Amino acid sequence: MFSVILYGRNDTHGYNLHKRAAISFNAIAEVMSDPDDEILFVDYNTNDDHPTFPEAIQDTLTDKAKSVIRIFRVRPEQHVHLKARTHLVALESQSRNVALRRSNPRNRWILYTNTDMLLVSRNEKETLSEILGALPDGFYQVPRFELPEMLWEAAFDRRDPVGNLAKLRKWAMQFHLNQVVHNFMPMRYDALGDFQAALRDDMFAIHGFDEEMLLGWHCDSNLAARLALYRGGVETLVDKVFGYHCDHTRVAAANNKGRQTKMNDQDRFIWDVSSPYLPQQSKDWGWPDVEIEEIRLDRDTSYERFVSGIGAAMEPAQEPYRTTNLEWHLFNDLSYDLLHTLPFVCDQVLTFPKKTSLLFVGARAELLKRFAIAWKAMGFVGKILVPDECKGMPTDIDCVEHGPFDDLVRRSELFIFEFGLASQDLNEPVRVGRDFVALDERRLHVVERLFRQAASTEAETRPQGRRLPRRFIGVNVIYNKYWPLFTDYIGTNINPFCGQILAGIPRIDPSVRGRVLKLRGRYAPAPIAAIRDILSKG
Repeated sequence: MFSVILYGRNDTHGYNLHKRAAISFNAIAEVMSDPDDEILFVDYNTNDDHPTFPEAIQDTLTDKAKSVIRIFRVRPEQHVHLKARTHLVALESQSRNVALRRSNPRNRWILYTNTDMLLVSRNEKETLSEILGALPDGFYQVPRFELPEMLWEAAFDRRDPVGNLAKLRKWAMQFHLNQVVHNFMPMRYDALGDFQAALRDDMFAIHGFDEEMLLGWHCDSNLAARLALYRGGVETLVDKVFGYHCDHTRVAAANNKGRQTKMNDQDRFIWDVSSPYLPQQSKDWGWPDVEIEEIRLDRDTSYERFVSGIGAAMEPAQEPYRTTNLEWHLFNDLSYDLLHTLPFVCDQVLTFPKKTSLLFVGARAELLKRFAIAWKAMGFVGKILVPDECKGMPTDIDCVEHGPFDDLVRRSELFIFEFGLASQDLNEPVRVGRDFVALDERRLHVVERLFRQAASTEAETRPQGRRLPRRFIGVNVIYNKYWPLFTDYIGTNINPFCGQILAGIPRIDPSVRGRVLKLRGRYAPAPIAAIRDILSKG
C-alpha cells in the first residue's frame, strides 16, 4: 500500500539518535498491515569502514521492522561530486529520490517522514495501511506534535512499539501535547516534512524532489508547493492520524545551529515556484543509472557474513588463551598469531562494497591463503590483487590475481600491507625475540618498499574516476619497528596492541615524511613528535 522514505547516515545527528531512530522504525513498522508496505532508508555518505545506520542499531529493532526495512547505501565516492557545493554530509533531495526510484511499484502511496516520528491512528484498531488504502487521490499532510525529550528517552522501550503508541495516546491528553500549528499554504502545517503522503505516480510525474536544493531546509516546502500546483490543493489527515516528534533540540544538529545555518533560498524554492515539474532533472533524478547497494536486515546481515568468512577460514581455538609480550627491548619482534589476527583483518574490510578490488602485499603466504577463503565466504566478488614482486604467495586461488605492482596499484580500491615473518609457521607460537632469517629480510624489504611507494603516490595512482583517498590496512604494525613507518605515511588512531591492526588514509601533510627516529639502536622513518607521544603512552 505505501512506501515510507527516510534518510540519514551512521553518525550522531542530534541528541541520542540511536534511541530516537529505533523507536521510530519500530513504531512505523507497527502501523503497517499490507504485504507490500516497506520502509526505505537511504544511508547517505556513511564512511566505507562503518556499517550503515540501521545495521548499527539492528539489535534494537523488532523482527517486523527488520522484515520491512530496505537499506540503500550511497557511498562517499557517490557523493563526492557534490561535496564542493554543500556543507552537508547527507543530502535530503538526493536521498529521497534514490529511494523513490527504487520503491515498490505496487505501492500506491509514498510517505515522507523522518527517523524520529511516531504515527498514531486516531482509531487504534485502524492501521495506517488501511487509512491510506481508503483515501481518494490527493496530497495529504498532518501537523507535528512535539514529545518532550524526557518522555521518549526515559519512558519508551525501543522494542515495544505497541506499548509506546499506547503511552502516546494517554500522554496526549494528560500532558496537553496536541497543539496544531498552522503555516502559510502550501505548507499547511509547521514542520510539514514529518508527514507528507503523495501518490507514487504523482512523484514520478513531477520528477521527485528538487536536487538543486543542496544547502538544507525547505526541501519539504518546495515539494508541497509543487504538489499543490499539480493536485490543486493540500488535504489533511488530522482527523485520521496524529504525528509525534521525539524532540532533540538540547543539542544542535548540522541543520539547526541558529544563525550559522545555511538554508536554501525561500523565494526561489517556495514562493516563486510556478510549475510542479523539474525538466532539468527529468531524466536523471534519483540516479537511475547508478548502482546502489541494497541491504536487508532480515537476511545476509554483516554479522552473518563475518561469521561465514571466519568460519570458513579457520577452526575454533583449542586452548583458552595465548600470550605475548610488550617489553621495550622486544620492540623489533615481528612474530604474531595469524589466526588471532585474521578476524581483525576481516573486520576492517567487511563494510566495503562487495565488488572491491583489494591489493594484498605481505610476507606470510598463509595469511593470504586464509584471508582469501574468508573474502569469498563473506560474499566479496572483487579480486584480491597480489604483486609479482611478493614472492612465495600462492598462485592457485581463484579470487587472487597476480601482476606487476605498478599495474595492480592503479586498479586497487583498498590496501592490505602485512609485516610478518615468512618463516613463521601457522601453528608456531609467538616467540618473544624470535630471530629473523634471510627469507624474512627479503620479504619484508619488498613489503616496505611497495608500501612506501603506494602510500606516497596514492593520489596519483587512483583508479580512473575515483576522487577519494583509498584506505590502507596495516597488519602487525603495532609496537614493532614498522609502527613508526606505517604511521609516518598513514593517519591512524592509537589502537590497542591486541588486534595488531592499524588503518587509515594517507596523511595529507607530507612535512614529516623522511624524518628518522632512533629506536633502541634501530632506525625507522617517523613523525617524531607523534611517535614519541605514542610511545610515551605505551
